[in-house]
Amino acid sequence: MNKFIFIFLTLFLWSETILSQTETEPAVDSIFRSVVLIRNEGFNTENKTQPWMKKNLYTGFGSGLVLPNQTILTNAHVVRDAKRILVKSSFTKKEYLADVKFIGYDCDLALLQVNDPDFSEQTTSLTFFEGIPNLGSDVLLLGFPNGNDSLSVEKGSVLRFEKNRYTYSGLDYRNVLKISANIQPGNSGGPAVQNGKVVGLVFQISTLEQGIAYLISNDIIRHFLEDTNDGKYDGFPNIGFTFQNGNPKSLKQAMKVPTTETGIFVNRIYPSSTFSKVLKEKDFVTAIDGNPISNDGELTLSNKKEFIIDWIEDKQLNSKVTISFYRAGKQNQAEVNLQKNYALELYRDGTDDYFLQAGFVFQPITRSFFHSEDGDLDSSLQYHYSYFIQDLLYRYTTRDIVLSYNFNDPETSKYKKYKYKVVESINGRVPKDLNEFKALWKENKRGMIVLKFRGMDLPIVLRPESIYQMNQRVKKRYGANYEEL
Repeated sequence: MNKFIFIFLTLFLWSETILSQTETEPAVDSIFRSVVLIRNEGFNTENKTQPWMKKNLYTGFGSGLVLPNQTILTNAHVVRDAKRILVKSSFTKKEYLADVKFIGYDCDLALLQVNDPDFSEQTTSLTFFEGIPNLGSDVLLLGFPNGNDSLSVEKGSVLRFEKNRYTYSGLDYRNVLKISANIQPGNSGGPAVQNGKVVGLVFQISTLEQGIAYLISNDIIRHFLEDTNDGKYDGFPNIGFTFQNGNPKSLKQAMKVPTTETGIFVNRIYPSSTFSKVLKEKDFVTAIDGNPISNDGELTLSNKKEFIIDWIEDKQLNSKVTISFYRAGKQNQAEVNLQKNYALELYRDGTDDYFLQAGFVFQPITRSFFHSEDGDLDSSLQYHYSYFIQDLLYRYTTRDIVLSYNFNDPETSKYKKYKYKVVESINGRVPKDLNEFKALWKENKRGMIVLKFRGMDLPIVLRPESIYQMNQRVKKRYGANYEEL
């Protein structure tokens, strides 16, 4: 090749590369101005199983991604229970007050709003990457590790796009990007950037592998942001039933389903869920919105296959879908609105509500209760909590109540074995939740209180005069106020 032509082509390709980067990638300064430090001032309790204890002030910290209209995207766990939120860029000493506009515990995302107009002058916003970054490609992780005022940039590498458990809720399996990176506390909520575009949001690290972290992928972020367009956050829809594959031809014949049909058999349907009013156990589902379902539960779409659970969760709540199914040999179709699995919402609740009477503390079983620092939880209670949905225990009560604490008192010390036992009934009636339990106690306060517990043959029987005396002693000795009835 002619030397002059070679030099010309080299210069041309080099200039094209520079121009391309200039057009698609924002300046480094703009990238850095898109990330802010978040300080969260709030209160926590010493122990979720002792909620009457005095609350302590604490300051948490994290990172956030600046979006248009003076909003900030971060993790839900960064701003949970916040009483006051302050944000700042590394380019200014000024701190700005922010409010939680929307929060999604089921996807560990939150959107903050800053009202000070000066904030937009100090910050910039980036665009989101379309699709999934290439495996093995590098990303820059921006954030404020350990709450430092100076922005930190960490290099990482994309390892895999997968579905994984979101640790914050402990319930949800959603899409994530697995990366190799050295992530520290405070990086949560910070963006991962590739070629000047956001490819995900840092939210958790691996407890099993060193130097491994996870990003909330852009499809989950988009779902969250689109959900909030109507001024409220609804959450992700849920299929609301369990199923088994439709491979066995003999089972199809027994259920009067043509053996040439593909689909899935319904095992169990949860109450108040998407298909609870139209499907029954043993139904054979063949299609949804006209998309055939394989025997393994995959939807056959125009250009790809997608698992039915993912397809549904990718849609917004209350979206209409049509489901096709066989029942007793007859083909059926029904249109439904996509809903949550409300039985699962029991696990999300983190209430600190409790009822203190007669030296006993009663609490509803919640996720936060099981995330307490008390390592002596009864194994049968853990089983009951874990299988509340699977074993259909919700048929008996909306919310289980547990005797979570016994004060050290002569009258209550003989009932130590009842700690962490589930209340079965009060004066022969099964309370559906803590409010009804309180109401039943109040209804019987002038007579005997008889408490039966699951797994215990003998009840706790309390006389009204003993209840009054124990309430007075507990208040005097421990400063724990009983509830006036």
